[in-house]
Amino acid sequence: MGAKLQALRHLQDIELQLADIRRQLRRKQKMVSAQAAKLESARQALETERNEIKRTQASVDELDLDIKGRTGKINRLREHLNTVRTNREYAAVLAELNNEKADVSRLESRALQMMERVEARTKDFREHQEVERREAERLDQLTAQFEQADRSFAERRAGLEQGRAEAAGQLEPKVLKLFDRVSVRYEGEVMAKVVRTRPGRDEFICEGCYMSLAAERVNALMIRDEVLTCANCGRILCLEQ
Repeated sequence: MGAKLQALRHLQDIELQLADIRRQLRRKQKMVSAQAAKLESARQALETERNEIKRTQASVDELDLDIKGRTGKINRLREHLNTVRTNREYAAVLAELNNEKADVSRLESRALQMMERVEARTKDFREHQEVERREAERLDQLTAQFEQADRSFAERRAGLEQGRAEAAGQLEPKVLKLFDRVSVRYEGEVMAKVVRTRPGRDEFICEGCYMSLAAERVNALMIRDEVLTCANCGRILCLEQ
C-alpha cells in the first residue's frame, strides 16, 4: 500500500473512533429526547385530569347552589301552607312544594354521581402525578448520563480531532474532500478492501458493497499509489495487506 493510501488508512482509523464517539453520544441524546417526549405526554395527561376535576367540581358547585335555592323555596312554601285560606290554594301550594322536592331529589342524585366522578378523577390524578414524577426522575437520570458521557469523551475527542487535522493536512485537498464526503455517507468507513473471490482468478469484489470490480482497476492499485473508488458504493479501494 502506497503512501497516499497509508495516509488515508490512518485518517480513517481516527475518523472511525470519532464516529464511534458521535454514535454513542447520539444514541444517548436520542434516549434523552425520547424520555422528554414521554414526560411531556405524562404532563399533558396530568393537565387533562386536573382540568376535568375542575370542570366537574364547578358543576357540582352549581348544583349545590341550585339545591340550596330550591331548599329555601321549599321552606317558604311550607310556611305558606300554614297561611292559605282555601283548599284550592292549599292544593296548588302543595303541588308546587312536591314538585320542588322532586327536583331537589333529582339534583341531589346527580350531584352525588358527580361527586363520585370527582373522587374517581382525583384518584386517577394522583396516579398520573406518580407517573409524571417517575418520568421526570428518569429524564434527569438520562440527562446526567449523557452529560457524563460527553464530559468523559471530551479529552479523547479533542486529541482525536487534533490528530485528524494533522492527518488531513498530509492529503491533497481534492482527496480530503472525497474522504470527507464518503465519511459522512458511511460514518467513517471510507475505505474498502479489494477481495479476490476465487484463488488464481482475476475476479474481485469491493468488501464494502460486495459488487464486482474490474480487473483493470485492481491492477492499477497494484502498480500505482493511486486513489480509486468503487463505482458502486464510492468507497476508496485498497488492497489487503
